Amino acid sequence: MFALLSQRWLSWPGHVSRMDDRRIPKDILYGELATGTRPTGRPNLRFKDVCKRDLKAGNINFAGWEALSADRSHWRLAVKAATQACEERRKEQWDERRERRRLRAASVSTEPSTEFICNNCN
Repeated sequence: MFALLSQRWLSWPGHVSRMDDRRIPKDILYGELATGTRPTGRPNLRFKDVCKRDLKAGNINFAGWEALSADRSHWRLAVKAATQACEERRKEQWDERRERRRLRAASVSTEPSTEFICNNCN
């Protein structure tokens, strides 16, 4: 599910970057705050922040993503490869986590101990 969402997230900025400069979605994607400030603390993630995170996770250079997205077929292949790499990494992490849980559960004895030893005087 995460791979599908990530693939959809990343396909949209490529589409927007190929749009004409006068289009509203392109103005919103590349726009910055002219005045005012963002609230203190950890602000909500913007669409641009999520795309940057997904590009970084998929090993796509954030500085050169616009040049890559200029060619639609290359952008599609790059996005698909990035999401597959992320999904494989996520599966490996999941398997490692599952193995650690299994080892932790195996190390805990299942037999209840009826013998209590005082920590101070043994």
